[in-house]
Amino acid sequence: MFTARMRRTAIAGAVLVGAGLALSGATAAQAAVGGSLPAGSTVCTERTRSAQGIAFYGSLQAPVSGVTATWTVHASSTADGPETTLLRLPSREPSTTYLSWPGTYYYRLCVTNSVTVTGTLRFTFFAQGSGGIGGFGPATAVLGPAGSYCGLETSVPARLTGTSTVPVRWSAEVGNFNAEFLRTEQYGTSAGIDRLLTPGADEIFQVCVTNTGATTATISFDLTSP
Repeated sequence: MFTARMRRTAIAGAVLVGAGLALSGATAAQAAVGGSLPAGSTVCTERTRSAQGIAFYGSLQAPVSGVTATWTVHASSTADGPETTLLRLPSREPSTTYLSWPGTYYYRLCVTNSVTVTGTLRFTFFAQGSGGIGGFGPATAVLGPAGSYCGLETSVPARLTGTSTVPVRWSAEVGNFNAEFLRTEQYGTSAGIDRLLTPGADEIFQVCVTNTGATTATISFDLTSP
């Protein structure tokens, strides 16, 4: 488990104010995710532990009308235990959706592109209240050709590990605590990665993976303490 992803608290206020939400929803267990999802592709967050449930909002924009995505929330009583599906929501752009069970659970959100064209994905997934902790287990994706997923973040040294069923391009988008873009770091194209990320002062790395091949890639990647 790796929980020192400082950016999530730092920028949550700006994200949540824009959505008209209370700042009490901003915790270290917040994931701001983006990417490009070809038809049939799915991305899933890491697990977030919360005693007060989770919430999410976002969009999958595609040049077609009607439903464009399926948003699915899973929960488990342990960090690596079997999951129960709590919600399946078909929506192009879900407004803030809250979900909880009584007690402490580990929640995960998956988004599937359910139409026949590529969509641009943006969403935020966060623990309600205080005390939520993210960083349990890997983020995963099933990406069609040219699909991409940018998710896990760190502002402190961390070990990036990942695997894919076909070679994919690994990279990191680097920004600062004012949400200003600084640069892109490229880590090459391969079916696996094991690399130390070393953000500088006032730098945040967001890990991205892109399927540059002609077949579907099944991907798992994680950030852990070095």
